[in-house]
Amino acid sequence: MKKHMITLLGVLFALFLMVPAGFAQEKTPEINGYQWAFSSDQTNYYFGNKKMSYALDEHGKIDKTRLLFSSIMTYEPPKPQMIITEREARGQKLSGYANFHGIIEVREIDLDKQTVWIRSHNDIDTVFNILASENSDQLYDLKVLPKDQPEYIFAQQVIDYATKHKDDLKDNTKSMQKELKAAQKAADKDKDKDNSKNK
Repeated sequence: MKKHMITLLGVLFALFLMVPAGFAQEKTPEINGYQWAFSSDQTNYYFGNKKMSYALDEHGKIDKTRLLFSSIMTYEPPKPQMIITEREARGQKLSGYANFHGIIEVREIDLDKQTVWIRSHNDIDTVFNILASENSDQLYDLKVLPKDQPEYIFAQQVIDYATKHKDDLKDNTKSMQKELKAAQKAADKDKDKDNSKNK
């Protein structure tokens, strides 16, 4: 059962972890499939507007109080080197980090609780190859974050976008429901095969 739950969670993250093909050629800082939100001193903030959707409740129904989306933060010097130095001090792997450029995350905003949950975290290089991945339980409480903090500003930009594009989010959520149902069907099929082998 645990194996199949992990499979479905992987599908869910894959739906939102939309790794872009690269930077748009017309101008930077555009990234294909993502919308630039704003830039702070050393970080550029983007959110995946093409696949942003509502979350699903435990019954698979659309929950319009929660937003799901992927985000990209690209870093400007000297921040990449600072993070590489921190990884080295912790004894973490550095393979590929010569071209470390930022992070891609899957995020959930709870509109009722006013929280931002970072569900998965991935380090990326300059051509968006994933260098390292991990699940996350980091949580930001928008009720207590200062309004001039980047995380607060970023969340508000996403909420404003979602408010103006409800129909797009609804369509994206319906597509996600179909893909999750297909994944559930495949997982059930694998489970039946495993049960048959164990008889």
